Amino acid sequence: MNKYVIVLAAGKGTGMNSRDPEHSKVSYPILGKPIINYVIDAVKPLDPQEIVTVVGFGGELTKSLVEKESDIVWQKRLLGTGHAVLQAKPFLEGKPGQTLVIYGDTPLVETETLRQIYHIHEKNKYDMTVVSAVLENPKGYGRILREDKSNRILAIREESDCTFAEYEINEVNTGICIIDNELLFKYIERLSVDNNRHLFYLSELVQLFIQDNYHVGVFVAEEMKEVYSINNRVQLAYAAKIMRRRINQKLMLSGVSIEDIDSAYISPDVEIGQDTVIRSNTTILGKSKIGEACSIGPNTILNNVEVGNEAEIISSNLDGVKVENSAKVGPFVEKHGK
Repeated sequence: MNKYVIVLAAGKGTGMNSRDPEHSKVSYPILGKPIINYVIDAVKPLDPQEIVTVVGFGGELTKSLVEKESDIVWQKRLLGTGHAVLQAKPFLEGKPGQTLVIYGDTPLVETETLRQIYHIHEKNKYDMTVVSAVLENPKGYGRILREDKSNRILAIREESDCTFAEYEINEVNTGICIIDNELLFKYIERLSVDNNRHLFYLSELVQLFIQDNYHVGVFVAEEMKEVYSINNRVQLAYAAKIMRRRINQKLMLSGVSIEDIDSAYISPDVEIGQDTVIRSNTTILGKSKIGEACSIGPNTILNNVEVGNEAEIISSNLDGVKVENSAKVGPFVEKHGK
């Protein structure tokens, strides 16, 4: 089965309250890595035939972050998610396969979860699979409407269009979905703006598909944090905390000792060898490679460095350098190596 991915990354991100008008929301970093690159890295192992990223606000910056791994299309006017997906039509129209639509501001999503969604989609021969989540406080999300008796999905109602009863529903649309690609571009231009915000919502496809007897299913996400969207800096910090703990736990299970997981800030692209000890207040960013049986920290910042085996680095700030096997660096050394 051919797979395609559309990453929606055109939104303004006004909740970030930046003074820079060209600073796209998805370009904000978590542990030194832009939000959108976490999403791209999550979808790449699915081996899609094409990845198409829709950019808009701050689009040149977003484009520069992903253009080596994705086709780029522009949404010049921000007219809703359906209109955003429509911009990918020149690349994907008429191609058989299944298309994953995902937001560029969901850095916590994991490849294995996306594989599970595809599995359910294929196993049940769905034409469209919507990813939902159940929240105690569903404010800000579209609601999943289900039939009382069969519990099958009937529609997705955007919050601004909800009745009082619909507003009380706590199963929400995460915005992630898989759609038969040929049907997607057959129906995308049938979306209307008959809603309170006068936008083209991709979620309207659910009702259109059901009306025409296509099979629509729902995958309920077990971990809401995986499909968590970032809209402001508070949410950015929350996502960073989850990501930091996830990375640190993975490293520890691989044989790395981290003395204080709450003060170790390690980028997901960092490689660290077995029996290395990361001491308190240590930050390791970029594509740094740390050898085996090293001692790193305390009070150390490393960025894009290469460290040999059994090296010791204390109270140092190193950027783009190479530290040889068994070398000792610090304290207060700014540059070392070659």
